[in-house]
Amino acid sequence: MKKNLSLEKIKEERKQSRIDKISSLIKKSIAEVFLTQDLHDSNGKRMFISVSHVFLSGDGKTATVYIDILNKSRQDEDDQIYKIIEENSVKIKREFSSKIELRYTPRLRFEILKKDNDK
Repeated sequence: MKKNLSLEKIKEERKQSRIDKISSLIKKSIAEVFLTQDLHDSNGKRMFISVSHVFLSGDGKTATVYIDILNKSRQDEDDQIYKIIEENSVKIKREFSSKIELRYTPRLRFEILKKDNDK
């Protein structure tokens, strides 16, 4: 019985390690995509997007990408930023899938990090 528990624990640790490695790979690939994309805010100013971290679901099919806008002005609303990312989502996803080599390309969801002074 103890062997089964330790075997299950080892399997779970390996699975978590694999998810962490894939999350890191996704983070790097998405960051490269945002560097090459020419995204502008409503004022026409170029947006600099940083990928803070990535949460990958247990099955590896959905990745939530947490981003931060480095040169975000006060008047920029998160809704506008989501709209800009959504308008460019086809290009972002196409370039992302060409950079990453996985059996399944995860579906991407973007979340904008809230800063303390933005509340």
